[in-house]
Amino acid sequence: MTNILTENFPELEACYGQLMGWCDLLEAIADFLPCHIEDRLCETIIHGLVPLLSTTHLLEARVVSSHLGLIMIDDELTEAVERRRTSRLFDADAAQEVVDAICALKAGRCHLSWDAIGYLLRSFFCSMRRHIKAEREIVRQILKALERQDAQPVSVDVIEAA
Repeated sequence: MTNILTENFPELEACYGQLMGWCDLLEAIADFLPCHIEDRLCETIIHGLVPLLSTTHLLEARVVSSHLGLIMIDDELTEAVERRRTSRLFDADAAQEVVDAICALKAGRCHLSWDAIGYLLRSFFCSMRRHIKAEREIVRQILKALERQDAQPVSVDVIEAA
């Protein structure tokens, strides 16, 4: 049972690794503002950030959210699912704001100050790093719960039914 449930965990972790790379890149840009951002780098951010985040959110919903019942009771679960949904919406909006700002910089028509752009980038990557850290902890708890579940002896009723 664990193998079926955990097959997507490595894919999710790969997405987290890529997002952490994006966070490092955005931090470097924020640290060196005002600076010229190469067009190719702008294009990479513009076309890559939101799709990666969308893929990550889909995997979180499929892999993590669907297994929260292993580590939470019903009251906690309902609240956690709603909080996670809201968080994903916030993340998606923040990523789109980053992309919009990078597009405007690339086109030379950004109306934000350098400080505002830096704040926008920092807000996104700090929030994303916290999100990933929290998700990794939840995944760790789910995997521990699965290990405990797999380690439990098989019930006599299950053996007799077979």
